[in-house]
Amino acid sequence: MIHPFFKNKWYIAIAVAICLLGGLLNVLVISPLINTPFLWLFIDGTINCLILATISIPLWIVIKFVDFTGEASLQRWLNSFALCTLTVGISLGIDLLINYLFLPEEVYYNLLTTIPLRITFGVLLYIMLVQHFLVLVKKERILAKEEEEEKLTELLSETETTNSAIEIIDRIAIKLGSKIHVISVPDILYLQAEGDYVMIYTPDGNFLKEQTMKYFEQHLPQQKFVRVHRSCIVNVEIISRVELYEKQNYLLHLQNGTKIKASTNGYRLLKKTLSL
Repeated sequence: MIHPFFKNKWYIAIAVAICLLGGLLNVLVISPLINTPFLWLFIDGTINCLILATISIPLWIVIKFVDFTGEASLQRWLNSFALCTLTVGISLGIDLLINYLFLPEEVYYNLLTTIPLRITFGVLLYIMLVQHFLVLVKKERILAKEEEEEKLTELLSETETTNSAIEIIDRIAIKLGSKIHVISVPDILYLQAEGDYVMIYTPDGNFLKEQTMKYFEQHLPQQKFVRVHRSCIVNVEIISRVELYEKQNYLLHLQNGTKIKASTNGYRLLKKTLSL
């Protein structure tokens, strides 16, 4: 439920920079239309952007928790139009009130003549903000779905492990034409899902095996191999460092320079394996 702007200090800095740029844009667009000093136009544009940024906090909550996709087409457009009108109207109203209270009377009445243009800019900024929020919401829902699938897979794996004894393998045979290549398990760097196959990465090259990730998750030594993502299993002994990549995601740096993303559940399993 945390607003995207508050996730880290860089997002906050970017939001402030956008507000300042909005102030400059306000000067460039409005100064040819009215005779108002640069400073007042810059302050007016910056305040307007800050107000919209503040209103975006409840707007983010609405976008995140209200799904209009299930509505009929006409109703969906009406809801979107109403939300846009409410957001832009509140932003414009607060902006005009602040201008009325703090700006010189002459400047205030000059700015009133630009209301149609300000409404147009407000609608454009609203559309850009909503589209950005929709992308973030979609990404969060995908991550949540992946975590649910990983938890379900982990639960099924634990159940099957309990119900039957699973043999731990120490080598993997790969058929290459008329030859058979044998990979020693300690030599494996990581495994990546490739549809119905699994790509096995080793210092000697990459080898495609017709097998499932679930099979390798169960049959590789669990104290050395961790499924850090639903499509990747990593040899923990070749991990050089782990860093936070973005919210609820981590980036694993391997000794050979490879970078692999780890989900929240995968990172939890990794910490458990490494006894952190």
